[in-house]
Amino acid sequence: MKRYSMGIVVSILVIGSSTAHGFPGSPMYVAVKTVSLKASTDFFAAERGTLVYGNPVTVLQEKGKWVEVQSAQASLQGWIVSSSLTSKRIISSGTRTSASVQELALAGKGFSEEVETEYRQEGRFDYDAVDAMENLRVSDTALYAFLIDGHLARGD
Repeated sequence: MKRYSMGIVVSILVIGSSTAHGFPGSPMYVAVKTVSLKASTDFFAAERGTLVYGNPVTVLQEKGKWVEVQSAQASLQGWIVSSSLTSKRIISSGTRTSASVQELALAGKGFSEEVETEYRQEGRFDYDAVDAMENLRVSDTALYAFLIDGHLARGD
């Protein structure tokens, strides 16, 4: 158990250090499943396009937690949160990346596929409900309306 715990701590440190900021002109890679390129650093700014896990980008400039990037494949340019990037090259061949989406989700939870399989076999938890919740998507428009209707925007 001690070895397993130490492995998780080391993994978190490695993942945390791999999301470091890039310098202007430096290559970075998308480290999340999908991310929207925004027209500005405002969370609700217009979307200019979408990048996916492993897409290479070039850093143009940084502004706080935001980074302006230029994508290599589609010549898209826009702003994304810096934590969505990694300096480590993500290896892919064709449409297969070095890790599956499920493996990425499990790693984010601190699980390996074996650990999740063990928990599922115990049958004490409803993982289908967890999987369904993880697949829910809320549009920026719906989120913004929720914030305004609930008087949650700008400290209200």
